[in-house]
Amino acid sequence: MNKEKIKRFENSADFFSCPICKEKLSMQGTSLVCTNNHNFDISKYGYVNFLLNMKQQKNYDKENFENRGLILKDGLYDHILNKLIEIIKNLPVDNILDVGCGEGYYSREIHKVLQKQLLAFDISKDSIQQAARHDLDNAVKWFVGDLAQLPIQDNSMDCILDIFSPANYSEFHRILTKNGYLIKVIPGENHVIELRQKASQFLRSDSYSNKKVKDYFEEHFETVDEIAVTKTYPVSADVRNAFIQMTPLLFNVDTERIDWSDVGNITVDSRILIGKS
Repeated sequence: MNKEKIKRFENSADFFSCPICKEKLSMQGTSLVCTNNHNFDISKYGYVNFLLNMKQQKNYDKENFENRGLILKDGLYDHILNKLIEIIKNLPVDNILDVGCGEGYYSREIHKVLQKQLLAFDISKDSIQQAARHDLDNAVKWFVGDLAQLPIQDNSMDCILDIFSPANYSEFHRILTKNGYLIKVIPGENHVIELRQKASQFLRSDSYSNKKVKDYFEEHFETVDEIAVTKTYPVSADVRNAFIQMTPLLFNVDTERIDWSDVGNITVDSRILIGKS
């Protein structure tokens, strides 16, 4: 196995805990092992699978993450990435956990610029394989894991990134250091409004409100700031079609019944919530 792919896990004892017995995990050879000899191998791609019962989520398969990768490569989320880098640069954090990281775009790019210690996971093995393969710097600690039972030690993370992903606030509080930060990115009210308007007859509502998500966030974390980050991009037919296949908004819509040909722009609207534990 490529030594550089496993080198990133050398200080695993500072962060990881066994999902079976909660003891610290240390790197031994090409595995992470606890004092009770529970063993988790580092794959040839450079990630660890901590899921005890693997179950692929519907709609979050290899094709979905490949579509996400195309959209991200085309730069449609660069305005969010750049704002996140600016925010993190001004926070007193040394390490970051990216939850529901998908194909790993944000973690890879943030590490390139800020050189922070980054851990990143998703419940999808397909997405983590893709993330690890594209991590040419072999820098991020990638793992497959469950948001409900994070294999992370108590009070070990300075910052959590939750970008368009579900949250588990009790787990977040457990693993964050005192005065640690949660940065949560949620859709804005005009997110993909062009697609919502075209599909309006098939949706319960073509409007969107993030009020419930914001209220729930504020129940669990002290809100330090809320930042609106939005941009409308011209899109090619390929990128538009990838967006249509990728967005959860349309998972239950027969997209072939809609003529999308006049959609030439897509708005990526978000709100960045910054909370303190």
